[in-house]
Amino acid sequence: MAVETGEMSTPVEREPDADPVVVILRRSMFLRWLVHDSPYITMLLLALVGVIFRLPISYWVILTPVFGVISVAAGWRHFVTRSARLELIYKLALSWCALLLAIYLLYNNGVRGVLNANANSLAMMILLALGTFVAGVQAGVWRICAVGGVLFLAVPSLGWLDQSPLLLTAATLVIIALGGLAWWMTQRLPDTTGSKTSAHTSA
Repeated sequence: MAVETGEMSTPVEREPDADPVVVILRRSMFLRWLVHDSPYITMLLLALVGVIFRLPISYWVILTPVFGVISVAAGWRHFVTRSARLELIYKLALSWCALLLAIYLLYNNGVRGVLNANANSLAMMILLALGTFVAGVQAGVWRICAVGGVLFLAVPSLGWLDQSPLLLTAATLVIIALGGLAWWMTQRLPDTTGSKTSAHTSA
C-alpha cells in the first residue's frame, strides 16, 4: 500500500518529444512523405548518378522514357476526363520524343567527336532538366518542375566538381554519410523516447 504524506505530489509533465504517440505520428508522416515523393527523389538520384559515374549514352536513352512515365503518372490525377488524360499523354509523349530526337542529333556520327566524356554527361543532364521542367508544366505538377529546376542548378556545381575527382568523391561520401545519419537518427528516436517515458513512469 502507498504511504500518504502531507505533501501533495505534483504530476510529472511529459515532454512533447517523449510522447510515443507523437513519435509514431512523426515517423508515419516522414514515411508518407518519403513514399509520396519517392518518384521525384528517384528522378534526381538517377540523373545525378548518370553524371557522377559518367554513364554511357544508352543509360540516358533508357532514363528518358522512365522520366516520361513518371511525369504521366504524376499528372494523371490532375486531369479528370478521358479526353484530357489522352491529351496529356499525347503532349508528354511528343515532348519526350523530341528530347530523344535531340539526343540522337547530339550524339550522331557528325557531332559525337566534338564533345568529350565530361561534357556528354552534363549536356545530357541539361537536356533532361529541360524536358523534365516542360513535362512538369504540361502535367501541372510543381514537384516535377522543381526536379527540373534542381537539375538545372546542379549542372554548374557538377561541372566545377568534375574538374577535381577528389572533391567529387568527397561530395559523394558526404551525401552518403548524411543519408546514413538521417536513417540512424530515425531508428534511434523511438528508443530514446521510450527510455524517457519509462524513466518518468518509474519516478
